[in-house]
Amino acid sequence: MGPVSAIAQQPVNILVVDDLPAQQVVMRTILEELGENVIGVCSGRDALKAVLERDFAVILLDVNMPGMDGLETASLLRTYRRTASTPIIFVTAYVDDHEMKHGYSLGAVDYISAPVVPEILRSKVRVFVEMHRMHRELLLRAAEREAFVRAEADRAVAVRARQRADFLANASHVLTRSLEVDMTLQRIVELASAGMADIAFVAARGIGDAAGGFGTRSARRDQQPAPDLASFCAGTLANAFPEVDCFVQRLLNEETADSEIAAIEFVTQRAPEGATAEGITRVSAFPLLTGRQRGVIVLCSFDGALPVEQATLAQEFAGRAAIALENAVLFSTIIEGDRRKNEFLAMLAHELRNPLAPIANAVAVMGSAKEGDRDVLRWACEIIGTQVEHMVRIVEDLLDVSRIARGTVALRTAPVSLSVVIGRAVETSRPHFIRRSQTLVCDEGAVDIVVEGDVVRLAQIVSNLLNNASKFTPQGGHISLSTRFVDGVASITVADDGLGIDAAFLPHVFDLFAQADASLHRSLGGLGIGLTLVRHLTQLHGGSVECHSSGLGKGAEFVVRLPGTTAERTSPALAPVVHLNRRLATRVLVVDDLVASAESLEALLTIHGYVVKCAYDGKSALRLAESMTPDVVVLDIGLPDMTGYELARSLRETSTCAQSMLIALSGYGHDEHIRRAMDAGIDHYLVKPADLSVLLNLITTASPEVDGDGMAAAK
Repeated sequence: MGPVSAIAQQPVNILVVDDLPAQQVVMRTILEELGENVIGVCSGRDALKAVLERDFAVILLDVNMPGMDGLETASLLRTYRRTASTPIIFVTAYVDDHEMKHGYSLGAVDYISAPVVPEILRSKVRVFVEMHRMHRELLLRAAEREAFVRAEADRAVAVRARQRADFLANASHVLTRSLEVDMTLQRIVELASAGMADIAFVAARGIGDAAGGFGTRSARRDQQPAPDLASFCAGTLANAFPEVDCFVQRLLNEETADSEIAAIEFVTQRAPEGATAEGITRVSAFPLLTGRQRGVIVLCSFDGALPVEQATLAQEFAGRAAIALENAVLFSTIIEGDRRKNEFLAMLAHELRNPLAPIANAVAVMGSAKEGDRDVLRWACEIIGTQVEHMVRIVEDLLDVSRIARGTVALRTAPVSLSVVIGRAVETSRPHFIRRSQTLVCDEGAVDIVVEGDVVRLAQIVSNLLNNASKFTPQGGHISLSTRFVDGVASITVADDGLGIDAAFLPHVFDLFAQADASLHRSLGGLGIGLTLVRHLTQLHGGSVECHSSGLGKGAEFVVRLPGTTAERTSPALAPVVHLNRRLATRVLVVDDLVASAESLEALLTIHGYVVKCAYDGKSALRLAESMTPDVVVLDIGLPDMTGYELARSLRETSTCAQSMLIALSGYGHDEHIRRAMDAGIDHYLVKPADLSVLLNLITTASPEVDGDGMAAAK
């Protein structure tokens, strides 16, 4: 006998309701043979209380009781859920047909006349007891079966949950084994087809080589060749699953890149009746969202609906796939950046060695030349000067990139005429065009436009674009420079008919260290930072820059857009006339602990007619200043016994240099050094190697007044 049968065979309860205690004793004595629990109560109220405490197999109810009679008690018992169907046997001394009819209407199963016949009473009660026992056993067995089914369902759910967890754990392990983008895409689609779909596709926008391209992969569970996503979208998806097709296009098309799609959003659609879908009955699409890319995983099934558990699994897988893909893209970006850095360092060494070679040659020629050979000296000076200018430009570009990266570029903004910017840039780039016999055509359609910005940096933007155009345009080529003004925006366009830009490289032209030709035998030179400076400097001025090219051999066009305003034309101011004989009486004190630097500057200034003396430390400079009363002091910041700032303060405290022009000539070029120099009383700050023409012009402006014959006027 099983546990259910044992429980069912336990004694049941029988309720006897009679107001006479003696009659209760008779009933209990008659029913003792049944071996059940016989419970007696004396009133209908007690009967109602008893049925609330336990279940009864049958109720023996006396009809004639004081207060609440048996019929009224039966009526109330039927209102209780527990006794709504409990068999009721009325016991009465006489049977009235009307009363019997009313009793049966209340749910009575029998009437027994008193005095009762024990055998008849036991027989009738036994039937209802057995029926109650069978009913209880059926309920217990039903509960047992329900518990078994529930346990099986829970076990199946646990198995499926474990399978999902195992699948996701394996997917995470597989996806993290490679940081290569193409391999990651392939593993995503293989995992999806093996565990979630008969045919799977994956696509991610912005990963392909071409601009706006995307990488795709497809796979089938049966290892048969899978269609590519483009043909599948154009055919099966567009015709039989238009909702999924629309969702995929939202994720992959450039035009819908700004539309918001949540990571938990997905679309599933069944094939309509009679539609030709190559055996596919259901297609689901899940977004593949990362911080940089947007993509989609498409799952195709040959069976019916998509279970909730399968949808949840696909969403979790898509999230992990997105993370793996983003890691692969970031790793590829790091590798690409490292490659560019290595190429840049190689190109930097190349670009720095190039000017050093002719400088070394010029020095060797000067050492071997005859004394007083002015032609050789002039030739060597030109060679060295040209190469030093080239090296200065390289260092300045590197420093600009560093300042931009650290966010320390300070713009000296002021209203600037666009014509002034264009004029400076053209003048700076003119030697490039002359050297390569190129034609520059200027079309200044916005001559009266004023932009708010730093004139030096704005000219650098345009000059970099012109130099870039000249570099990539062959000998005798044509370059155009035009300006326009529309709706408060000034545009500067530099176009050429040169080498052009490949479509694959076009999105990277403004990237730092980017070089379309990084081979060792390239002939165009450069470090790949000029256009990066253009973009950042333009953005600092609140503008934008873009590049267009129809491909290799079809030239390129760069357009810079800046906020601007119109202004009335004014007559250009006349440049001040400076007589050459003003510098004849100018006294200059050069202070530099590097003897070669001090002596070479002394030689240069002496050639230009200045009275020059040198000091190699701060104390010597103070003594010389007392004796020579210099008009100009050119001093280094890094001196052995005191800093240039301290020397400047000391000079300002003397009567001989209180009004002298102090010019710092230092290798320190940070804004903090310049600020400290201004605070110390230094008038001008030049960074080594300085533009000597700028230095000479500054010294010229400090020359004392002279009379007509060139003699200095008394102070």
